[in-house]
Amino acid sequence: MTVTAGAIAADADADAPLREVLAAALEANERLARLAGELRAENARRCEENAMLRDELARRDARIEELSAELAVLQRLVFGRSSERAGAEAAGGAGQGREPAGGKGGRRRGPGARAGRRDYSHLPRVEVIWDFEGGGYCCPVCGQPFTRLGEHVVEQLDWQVTVRVVAHCRRRYRRACSCPVPAAVTAPGPPKAIGKGLVSNGFIAMLLTERFVAGRSQNSLVTGLVRQGADISPATLTGTAAAAGALLVPLEDAIIAWSRDSWHLHADETTWHVFAPREGGGPARWWLWVFIGPDTTCFVMDPTRAGAVLARHAGIDEDTGQLIESGDGPRRLVISSDFYAVYTSAGKKADGLVNLFCWAHIRRYFVRAGDANPDQLRYWTEAWLERIKNLYAAHEELMAAWYAAAAVRLEDAYAAWDEAIGAIDEARKTQMAAPGLQEPAKKALATLDREWDGLIAHREYPMISLDNNAAERALRRPVVTRKNANGSRNEDAAKLAARIWTVTATAEMAGLNVLTYLIAYLDACGRNRGKPPAGPDLDRFLPWNADPADLHAWAQPPPPG
Repeated sequence: MTVTAGAIAADADADAPLREVLAAALEANERLARLAGELRAENARRCEENAMLRDELARRDARIEELSAELAVLQRLVFGRSSERAGAEAAGGAGQGREPAGGKGGRRRGPGARAGRRDYSHLPRVEVIWDFEGGGYCCPVCGQPFTRLGEHVVEQLDWQVTVRVVAHCRRRYRRACSCPVPAAVTAPGPPKAIGKGLVSNGFIAMLLTERFVAGRSQNSLVTGLVRQGADISPATLTGTAAAAGALLVPLEDAIIAWSRDSWHLHADETTWHVFAPREGGGPARWWLWVFIGPDTTCFVMDPTRAGAVLARHAGIDEDTGQLIESGDGPRRLVISSDFYAVYTSAGKKADGLVNLFCWAHIRRYFVRAGDANPDQLRYWTEAWLERIKNLYAAHEELMAAWYAAAAVRLEDAYAAWDEAIGAIDEARKTQMAAPGLQEPAKKALATLDREWDGLIAHREYPMISLDNNAAERALRRPVVTRKNANGSRNEDAAKLAARIWTVTATAEMAGLNVLTYLIAYLDACGRNRGKPPAGPDLDRFLPWNADPADLHAWAQPPPPG
């Protein structure tokens, strides 16, 4: 068969539409493939974004749960009752076992709560005579005078604050003979601690007591003095306190030196505001440290919270981190504290330094965990508080047996302690390995595990309390002052406050009346021509060196007048 060129051309013309359709289909297929690729990429991107959003939502949910737990804890701290003061109706814990305040057997409050009145016979007594107008009484009918029967006496306590001017009249005498002695003599005057000062030693002692021991602000003192008729400027009170504080420097140094030789210290710190520091820059946050020994309480004001403050007071070499040896050889030091890293670090570096950590702090971690998630952790928290309560009870028995020096009783007390601490140890190990525990509970157990060595070390020191409450109580007075006065104007005022707290708190540890003690010391400064006593005269005012007669006299209120 012969195919002509015309026939081939006709067939090509007939296939052209098919080729065009095929080309269009191929082009459409390519477009669809590209679109499918773009959609797959978009889908993958959105899947990735969704995964990121899910992770972000999970993180936000966890953060919300964490913030809710923190909010519950803060609300408990601000508005709730102290966990250490919870009644017997709450979960057990350290220092509990008391009866509830209300109901049968509860503690009575208000008038008549005590079994009898206190004795006030030592106070000065002033008689005030009350009689009818004109004296006596006559019959309202016939006018015949009544016969006096005696008196009906009712005693009351009267509280008066008196600011008075004391005129010291020094008698002068002239010689009446021809002997070679001065022609005129003047009797000695009062022992003024501040030679040209406006106020007496008693006024200075009251100023220091009200300003720092009672925690009143300077404005409150000025207002109170004006209310009593004494318009004294704030500058006068400030200068008087500064001058008196300078006289207390040797006494403070002696107390700190004695504290450095202590074998045991309670330590804690809190913030303090200094409004005009020397380096400028506006208000600064300083730190007030407290170190409590067996017979001293020392306050240290410092711009830092660093370990150098602890090293200076406790006698630790800052370069080597070791305890500085005393004349008797290597030292040993036991520090009761919270879990602040400065104390932990010092205990790890220094040979002979033992950390005793506070069980009350650990207890608060478990209380806060229960507050953060009460629905799921209520019974868990109650169980832990019961274990800690049993440990406190065992420690009280151990302390009593140690002081009684009874071998059999001490052996039983150690066995009770080992049982109580063993229950805590077993519970913490079991629960830390268990899955599904709530985050607040994990934090409490992690803290217990991290500080475990310092917590169980109490077994070797039964004479020391399980907590660091002594240091926290000592800081309450400065905290009250900080709330009332907001802090100190400058660095000198801040250090002055720490000095006065050191002297007064140490005096109170010895059972002394702060007013009487300060007046006696200022009188000694006055007899020393306005200078601090030294040598034996200074040692006389250290409670551990003082004569028992002086201690008895300083423990009494100041004599009237």
